[in-house]
Amino acid sequence: MRRLADASRGLDSVVLLFLFGLFLLFSPFTFWWAAHARVWYLPYLLWLGFIALIAIVSWHYRHEV
Repeated sequence: MRRLADASRGLDSVVLLFLFGLFLLFSPFTFWWAAHARVWYLPYLLWLGFIALIAIVSWHYRHEV
C-alpha cells in the first residue's frame, strides 16, 4: 500500500512541475518577463532553473523510495 502512495506522490510532483513549466515558459507571463529583461540570457537562466528543479525533485524522490 505504501508503494502506491509513493507513486501517486511522485506523479503529483511531475504534474506540478509540468504545470509550472507551462506557466513560466509558455504563457502570457512569458511576454511580460521577456519585455522587461535587461539581459539576453534570462530565458536560458529560467530553463536552467527549471531543469535544476526537476533534478532536485527527482533526486529527492529517488532517495525517498
